[in-house]
Amino acid sequence: MTDPASPARPVAAAIRYLLIAAGCGCLLLAAICVVIASQVFIQTGVFAQSYAMVGLISAMLGCLALMLARVWR
Repeated sequence: MTDPASPARPVAAAIRYLLIAAGCGCLLLAAICVVIASQVFIQTGVFAQSYAMVGLISAMLGCLALMLARVWR
């Protein structure tokens, strides 16, 4: 007798790898936004709030995606 959940295993693995890729991409975007915001602040003395907010949101989404990938079965 076969397990009815066995065809879902490749789909679950694909979702997990996509979550890992999305999480890493979000964290990379967050790092780029923080670097740009810091460089703007250093050069002009004005805080680039939009880049900082995008970086913060992207970092939270990246961490959430990586945490979900870790617990996905």
